[in-house]
Amino acid sequence: MKKSKVFIILGPTSSGKTSLALDLCKKYNGEIISADSRQIYKGMDIGTGKFPIDHDINVERGNESWVLDGIRVWGYDLTALNTFFSGYDFALFALKKTKEILKSDKNVFLVGGTGFYIDLFTGKVKPSKVKPDLELRESLNLMSLEDLKEKLSKLSPEAFNKIDKNNKIRLVRAIEREISKEINEAALPYLKNCDFLYIGLNAPRGFLYKRSDLWVEKIWKCGIIEEVKNLIKLGYGSSPKMHGLVYKSTIQFVEGKTTEGEAIQKSKYDVHKYIKRQMTYFKKNKDIFWVDISKDDCWKIIYNKVEGELS
Repeated sequence: MKKSKVFIILGPTSSGKTSLALDLCKKYNGEIISADSRQIYKGMDIGTGKFPIDHDINVERGNESWVLDGIRVWGYDLTALNTFFSGYDFALFALKKTKEILKSDKNVFLVGGTGFYIDLFTGKVKPSKVKPDLELRESLNLMSLEDLKEKLSKLSPEAFNKIDKNNKIRLVRAIEREISKEINEAALPYLKNCDFLYIGLNAPRGFLYKRSDLWVEKIWKCGIIEEVKNLIKLGYGSSPKMHGLVYKSTIQFVEGKTTEGEAIQKSKYDVHKYIKRQMTYFKKNKDIFWVDISKDDCWKIIYNKVEGELS
């Protein structure tokens, strides 16, 4: 039996993953599955980059999927901001959806910057199978980053050495795994007879920072403030998801705690730090075919790679 192929387009924030994937899907009869831990939430659209704001594209919103310029993008708006949604939940959704798309004789492009989601999907990382303890999680969320680091290092030096030590959500979940032993998640329905083809978008750090700075400036002009005000109005202002990348700085501006210039600069700085963390995570995967997007021939290289795999 001929093996199925799933293309994984990954890279740091603002590297052009979505725009590239849309073009690839148009040319090679594909659909997209988003592998982004924030695009799963309803209402978080502009600040999570659900669509390229600097392109004139047609956007049709829906539950579980959007249609961008005629291309179906799965994994958007899977849940509300006040609900729990784990990496396991994402992998379960994405694996089932991939099987459906492949059965319809279309190509699958898994696209995103959340390396942990991608690794769960491909099986490089296995789910913990530990039942979420929401009461424990609430108490851990009140702790500082440094206190969480200390707690995890005492519970499990091995887990502490492997984790992203600046990611509070990951630290909280790791501590929860060490404390709780109740198993409640079934094994994931991993893909069989399937090859994963990784294409990574990268560039010199200064090039990536310049792109991300431009993106921050664009979303600031194109609705991020209104989006945040609406989410606050809906009662999500105190949600932990609203105190992450870009949204935290915007909330501080909306609440009058910082100036517009300070909020924009803080957002840029936070995105820079996030790009560094993303690339550190991705570099562990030796299967990625990296393409330098600062080079003039980068898109030709990618199209030739995809076409060669499909021929």
